[in-house]
Amino acid sequence: MVLKTKMTKSYDFELGEPIYVEQLNMICNVEKEMGSGTQGKVYSLISPDNSLLALKWYFPSMATREQLEILKSLVDKQSPSDKFLWPIALVESDKKEGFGYVMPLKENRFKSFGLWLSRKIDPSFKVLLTACYEICKSFHLLHSKGFCYQDLSLNNLYFDPCTGEIRIGDTDNIIINGSEKGNVIGTPKFMAPEIITHKALPNTQTDLYSLAVLLFYILFVNHPLEGKAESNIKSLDVPAMTKLYGLNPVFIFDPVDSSNHPDPVYHKNALIFWKIYPEFFKNLFIKAFTEGIRDPLHGRVRETEWQIALLQLRDSIYYCNKCGSENFFYPINVEVSRLRNINKNITNYDNSVSTVLQSMLHLKENDYYLTCWNPRCQNTSHKVMYIIIDERYFITLNHDTRIFLHHVDPCNRYDFSHVIAAVTKHPVDDEVWGLKNTSSRIWKVEKPNSKAFEVLPNQNLLLSPNITIDFGTSKGIIYY
Repeated sequence: MVLKTKMTKSYDFELGEPIYVEQLNMICNVEKEMGSGTQGKVYSLISPDNSLLALKWYFPSMATREQLEILKSLVDKQSPSDKFLWPIALVESDKKEGFGYVMPLKENRFKSFGLWLSRKIDPSFKVLLTACYEICKSFHLLHSKGFCYQDLSLNNLYFDPCTGEIRIGDTDNIIINGSEKGNVIGTPKFMAPEIITHKALPNTQTDLYSLAVLLFYILFVNHPLEGKAESNIKSLDVPAMTKLYGLNPVFIFDPVDSSNHPDPVYHKNALIFWKIYPEFFKNLFIKAFTEGIRDPLHGRVRETEWQIALLQLRDSIYYCNKCGSENFFYPINVEVSRLRNINKNITNYDNSVSTVLQSMLHLKENDYYLTCWNPRCQNTSHKVMYIIIDERYFITLNHDTRIFLHHVDPCNRYDFSHVIAAVTKHPVDDEVWGLKNTSSRIWKVEKPNSKAFEVLPNQNLLLSPNITIDFGTSKGIIYY
């Protein structure tokens, strides 16, 4: 009797198999296979210094000379940030067909966004907005270095459901913008219309479109082009998809064209979440999927615009005092004031932010969004304390609110590494809240009909309306 023996393909690795990584001057061992995709397989590695590393090895058909040149270029360049699982070393072996590369291994705490879309995990709005902000910030850094990602989709992004921290995978497809290299053109449903219709190759402008689709998916749990036009299709084959996503793309909330509005039977998520977010935020998506489709070069929403909007939205979260659901608090007079200030200092922002301002000016001052969105609650008895800092930032004051250097120092925008103030509760009376000075500066505080006084570092200030706080680099006024 002849026993059949299992033949290992020349590009497969066995568990425990040693791999010499010349550029890191170390020998690693294969721990396990983590997954297989269209380009190759990914293995976790055991390294001598216990650093978390992974190996991606290409299938022979994908191990092209062009891909090798892309990898060499990426390895030679520094990663834009630690969010990218960037190639750090090339790997070749006489015993294996093709080549691969070593990259950082994402920790187990990072999960696929697909788990959120399938509702297998339930992250908070704060976490989702933080993740979206981190994504936009990361791609702004990538694009500012002259790179194009090419294949942005939910398949290559991961987030921590507890914090919103992110990791970005599949970085081996990144190319220099305009170089017309690479083995990919994108993922279906995320590709820009001009790629689908063969009018363009992947570039930073098509990345911006994919980014908008990604953000909409995460925050509205629906594709921005999948409305009635999609649900009426009997067979979603290639010609139908080409028409829906490429030849005739219509936003499901297009304010002029209602032909593709959400179908209440199939698109409940989109209808529910569209009601939750404030107008200024939804207007960015309207722009992204109307002007951004008609005019790819000038009409798309920039990463910095998303960053500004996402942070403002995150700062506006308050908790329903009945059911505890996260809601967004928007006194319109504050929003108009903030946007007027942005418009005055437009050199510090993208010009298109002024479009948001113009869309807000027709709204009446002192209008509020104060009904809990939760259909099981609908509570309207809310009073929300908040602080306005130099008419630039509007921040609700919740039990877990933190004010960062980003909020008080114009020279350190986007610095969230330093907490300068934190809301605290009285140890005995939960109804009494304070603001703790966690900075190294002395605050100067003014109250109506009272003498000015100082709040030293590590001291608490009793929160009450109409207090003015001089943080040193800016001033904030508390309202209730």
